[in-house]
Amino acid sequence: MTKQALLNPTNDYVFGRIFGYKGNEKITKGFLESITNEKYKTVEISSQVPTLRDLQDDKIGVLDIKAMADDATIFDIEMQVAKNENIAERILWYWSKLFGSSITSGKNYLKTKRTIGILIADFEIEKLYEIKKYHTSWHIREDEYSEIILTDKLELHIIELIKLEVNNNQNGKTKKLVRWLKFIMNPEEEGFEMSEDEDIKEAMKVLEQISQDEREREKAWLREKYIIDAGFYRQDGYEEGFAKGKEKGKKNEKIKIAKSLLKQKISKEIIVEVTGLTEKELEELK
Repeated sequence: MTKQALLNPTNDYVFGRIFGYKGNEKITKGFLESITNEKYKTVEISSQVPTLRDLQDDKIGVLDIKAMADDATIFDIEMQVAKNENIAERILWYWSKLFGSSITSGKNYLKTKRTIGILIADFEIEKLYEIKKYHTSWHIREDEYSEIILTDKLELHIIELIKLEVNNNQNGKTKKLVRWLKFIMNPEEEGFEMSEDEDIKEAMKVLEQISQDEREREKAWLREKYIIDAGFYRQDGYEEGFAKGKEKGKKNEKIKIAKSLLKQKISKEIIVEVTGLTEKELEELK
């Protein structure tokens, strides 16, 4: 049997299959520690495996990953490839739902759990254009006394993958996170299967396994098809004007997805149907 190309971890189904699947707690624990710079004894994953219907929908919370560390901190993790103007409100919505559910009605508010929202975005977020760092962390602070945090129970982390590609100048504590993000962006790069990091090595094994599973490939493909059909495109050409940029971004996204499907040995007929590219354009991509 011909070995299939690796699936793309920025596909939110594939991402969830690696980091949000029960049995992969070691992987998720290592990833969370690299983001928060904290150590956890245990991590429990509570996400549900999405159905085929879920993969063709964008309901709030369908594909985000929920986890708990040391029975004290809860996490909501989302991989987003679709540029969304309301992304800040979306991550706050996820956070608020999880924080609110951390205690039952009538319980003491002191019993609420620390809740951390994590967004990995495969695009640049407009409100953060002036910030050059690829990883930003957010808390509730007083305007004039910014060193004072109102509560440690609200924490948000936003990672913009595109900024890592052009500006990897954050401090040494992030080296492990950089290795994780490079794995997510380009798992075909040499060395991950022999990584010094056992959790990344384990993530590579999981990716290799699901990449050879036809059922898993079908689910990943369905998710990519939904994103195209729904018109969720990464708009890389915004600087050339909104209308022109939107069209350029849409074409770039079709090309990006077509290249991914070609690697996965999907037939040209299906790729043409899904992306709207011509067979001639597909030939030029090879």
